[in-house]
Amino acid sequence: MSKKKSYMDKSNLIKEGFFDKLKSFLTSRPKLQGKDKISYLNKIKLALKVSNLNKAIDNFEKVSRKHLGDDYPEHIKLGRFEPKDFLK
Repeated sequence: MSKKKSYMDKSNLIKEGFFDKLKSFLTSRPKLQGKDKISYLNKIKLALKVSNLNKAIDNFEKVSRKHLGDDYPEHIKLGRFEPKDFLK
């Protein structure tokens, strides 16, 4: 059987433009400063807290279903939240 040759040299994989593309991607994205940066970070924190709240609701439903067994009402589904629910 013939050995199949690769068109790329495995020792030069990193040198073949990976870091150039990564650098161009990182430098081309917009940089936030001042109040915009603080606002963006606060939105991320709010989204994470809402995600944790939704996980806690899921956990509560799971524990309630396990604790109550057959007495747990099937038609009750607690609502999930989105970050826009907590903004004015």
